[in-house]
Amino acid sequence: MTLLATLGLRTKIQGTQVGRPWRQRIEDLDACAIDYAGKTVLDAGCNVGILAYEIAKRGVAFIHLLDGSREMLRAAKLIFRAVETPHRLDLVDLANDRKLREVLRPGYDIVQLLAVYQHVARARGDRAARRMLTTLAERCTGTFVAASNPDFLPAIADTLTASGLRLARETASPARQVRHLVFRR
Repeated sequence: MTLLATLGLRTKIQGTQVGRPWRQRIEDLDACAIDYAGKTVLDAGCNVGILAYEIAKRGVAFIHLLDGSREMLRAAKLIFRAVETPHRLDLVDLANDRKLREVLRPGYDIVQLLAVYQHVARARGDRAARRMLTTLAERCTGTFVAASNPDFLPAIADTLTASGLRLARETASPARQVRHLVFRR
């Protein structure tokens, strides 16, 4: 039985069949060497919330989860019923800048956009993806982590650098063509 079936989700959720297993995604994030303890975290495009759940266990002060899929956010809400860490979950189209700005807090110590940029760029275009990234960068007070396949990394790096962040670290998943870029304010 899959995790989603265990949570009572009987319909297949698009995007939950990933190329990298969740364990590999966690290991890839660990390779970024980010200290989450005591920090406020934004997980933009949280999927079903498994990575956010793992991060919440690391002593964060607050974690905010965003996703544009009602079904994925429903799964994340079920997972987060067991999380004592202060948290908030919001359904929002990340490419809708006005709506995105409405749900965001003034600032987060850590902002994560993991394997989301390319989906927005393909569906809504490069301009919408860069606007989303710029809006998220405005709310980042410390560390910004972006993960993507190499084709989209130049646009991500250019946009975040133009937003006043500097590249501090780059890691590559040993299992897939995914890179994580860690920027600092």
